[in-house]
Order: sequence, then structure tokens, then C-alpha cells
Amino acid sequence: MLPSQAASFFLVLLCIGLAASAKYVPKWKKQACEVPTSQNEHSHYRCDDNGEVKCLAGWTGDLCDVPICRKGCDPLQGYCKRPGECRCKLGFYGELCNKCIALPGCQHGYCNNSFECICHEGWDGLFCSEPICRKDCHATRGYCEYPGECRCRLGWSGELCKECQVLPGCQHGYCTKPLECKCQEGWTGILCQSAVCANNCHKERGYCRKPGECRCKVGWWGKNCDKCYPYPGCVNGDCRRPWECNCKPGWGGMLCDQELKYCEEHSGVCENGATCVSVAEEDGDYRCLCPEGFTGRNCEVDKHVSCSRPRFCQNHYFRFMPIGKSPVVRR
Repeated sequence: MLPSQAASFFLVLLCIGLAASAKYVPKWKKQACEVPTSQNEHSHYRCDDNGEVKCLAGWTGDLCDVPICRKGCDPLQGYCKRPGECRCKLGFYGELCNKCIALPGCQHGYCNNSFECICHEGWDGLFCSEPICRKDCHATRGYCEYPGECRCRLGWSGELCKECQVLPGCQHGYCTKPLECKCQEGWTGILCQSAVCANNCHKERGYCRKPGECRCKVGWWGKNCDKCYPYPGCVNGDCRRPWECNCKPGWGGMLCDQELKYCEEHSGVCENGATCVSVAEEDGDYRCLCPEGFTGRNCEVDKHVSCSRPRFCQNHYFRFMPIGKSPVVRR
């Protein structure tokens, strides 16, 4: 490079440096303080003695038309129309507009940006309103109201709601489907509440509390509860129902302890070969078992005898009387 060329180059650099060091003032800013232009009464600046714009406190910008917001006001989420205030944009709130507003309806969530709904742990769904149930909780048979639990729907049971629930009140049964009551062996009834008694156990006189047993009701006894207890103290009698005392032949009295001897003591009371049976005094002391063709208390009447005197025999029986006694007609 020639000496003349080098001098020209350095001169250019010097001009550029001087231009860079000089403060650039836009024409419109110079005009703001030019005289005799009057200053707008609503402007937020003043003109100094040198004709330069000086912003009032709380304002900034080339024409001092930008308010300085409250200290700490979020520059992206907040704004101000007057110095020192902090107005929040849509979706944000707080003194410094540093808090976001979650999606309306968000129940168990939070936000990083406006109108978000980020779910807390254990919750799911658009509004974070659906709890996440216990792991492996049956999807259709179980549900939860809080995270981590597993509640069973009607008809199901178990920690994970995978087992069916028996019919409420089912005592000795099981289920293969919801609200069922299948009886275990030895039990019966709608709720499997009745034991199946031993074979041949009398249905009315016996009962059981456990399968296969046979307990007798009061007044009955025996393996199958088919025998009755006679009246206490009954000696020579038996029973068809509890507490009876039906005397055997030859015995009488309330306890069948009185031997009946009327026939032995009154031989011949029954006639025509009849059999005499002693009975209790209140029943007449004796009874005569008549042979065929005879009747009457003592079997003294012949049912087949013919009468020679119809007015005495018609529709009557004729009774034979011993010699010397008058005949008697029994009606």
C-alpha cells in the first residue's frame, strides 16, 4: 500500500469511529422539544434546557409513553397501564401475575401454563377427577373413590374384587356368580340355613342342628324320634302321643296300676259263651265279647229267635230268662 493510500484508509476509519461515538437522536424526538412547539399536557416527559426529552418518574420509552410496571411483575404474563401497577393477562393471577389459572373444572391438578390441568399423583382424566385404583383391581367389578384403593361393586368381594359375593344372609353356602347361595353338603333352604337331618328322622317329631343328626322334640325319643314318652309313673300302659297312659288289658287307673279282676270275681256275668273282659270302674267294670248271633250287655239276646206272639216280638229281641222269672223284652 502506498503512503497516500494508507493515509486515506485511516481517515475513513476515523470518520466511522466519530460517527459511532455520536449519539443518534431521531428526528421526531428532536421535534418533541423544538420551540415554539408546545408540549402535550398529557405527555409523560419534559424538555431540559438543551431541548432533550426527559421522562417523568414511572415512564420510559423514546417518547416516555411506556409505563414502568410494579417491580417483579412478570414481563410475559403481566402488564400495566399506569406506573407501579401489575395487571395480569388472561390465564394468570397473583400480585405479580406469576401464577397460572388451571383449566376450569380441574379438581386434583395444577398448571404450569394457563388453562392446563396436570394431574397430581394418583389422579387421571381431563379434569384430574378420576382416581387411579389399586394395581390389579378388577376393571369392571371394582372401583375407587380415592387413589390406591379397591372397592367392590355389588355382588363381588375380595381384595381385588375378583371373587363373587354370596347372597346376603347365606349361612352355609357358596357362589359361582354374584348374589348366589349354593348350599354345602348337608344343608338346605334359600339361605342354606337348615341342616339335613339323618335318614328316617321323623319330620314332625325330630329336628337337627347339624347335618346327619336327629334330635327329638319334647315327648319323643328313639333313633328316629318315633317313640313317645308315656305319662310319668305309667305302670302297665303305653302311649300313641306324649304323656298318654293307655292301659294294657287287665289294668286300669290313671297310671294303669290297678289290676282289674271284676270278671274273675263275677264269673258267669257274660252269657252264651261270651268272653268277659274287666275294664275300669268308670267304663262299667266289664265288657262282654259276644259270639256271633248274640248281643246285649251280657250277650243274653239271641238275634235269630222266632216269636210266636208278634205283638211282643216285632222289632224287638227276645230274651231268655231263667225258669220262674218273667220274660223281659229289650228295645
